Amino acid sequence: MLDVRPIRAESLGEKLATELRRRIIVGDVPSGTRLVEEELADSFRVSRGPVRDAIRILRAEGLVTGSGRNAVTRSLSDADIEELMALREAFELLAVERAIAVRREILAHRLQAALVDMDAALADRDATAFTTADVRFHSAFFEVAGLTRLSVLWNQFRPTIEGLLHASGKRLADLAPSAREHHDLADLIAAGKVLEVKAELHRHLQTTCSRLRSAIPPTPVQRETDQ
Repeated sequence: MLDVRPIRAESLGEKLATELRRRIIVGDVPSGTRLVEEELADSFRVSRGPVRDAIRILRAEGLVTGSGRNAVTRSLSDADIEELMALREAFELLAVERAIAVRREILAHRLQAALVDMDAALADRDATAFTTADVRFHSAFFEVAGLTRLSVLWNQFRPTIEGLLHASGKRLADLAPSAREHHDLADLIAAGKVLEVKAELHRHLQTTCSRLRSAIPPTPVQRETDQ
């Protein structure tokens, strides 16, 4: 029997949130920008309903503060990125250990599927597709672990983390080493070497955190502090 996962269509509000999230993270929409529903609806040629949904999503992620006419954007600081990555590491370590314990073969199968896409992106020198496959790889830990509350937590943080990864970009020279790291991690997982998996995952995520911090534009407060 095939291991089939349900496919859910992304709503218009989620698509709008994805685009606004990217613009906030890369600094195209500066921190403190007021989000006016009417203006956003006109700009994206949508009704105000999806705009409200997008603002609600971004508020839950901490990228928007206030509500209604007082909704303003909030950029991610170094401290925010460190916090997100620390939470991500804690969640992933728990999820991967559980997934190895209860459904290791299924996890290995899903990781291999993500690696196929990752290798194809590497061959095509497509950093965007590579990052999408990267997130699929790590999300498999939560999908297989079967810990509902942990999955809820991951899904709350995943859009921001994925947005950070896409916004920071991967240099083409970084793709091959990153692919190798993921292949090594998948091999350790398939072999059930939990301690080695956790050590390798820690190293991998620490490297990712450093790259994100160096790639994301500083917030206005950080710029003032550096001057």
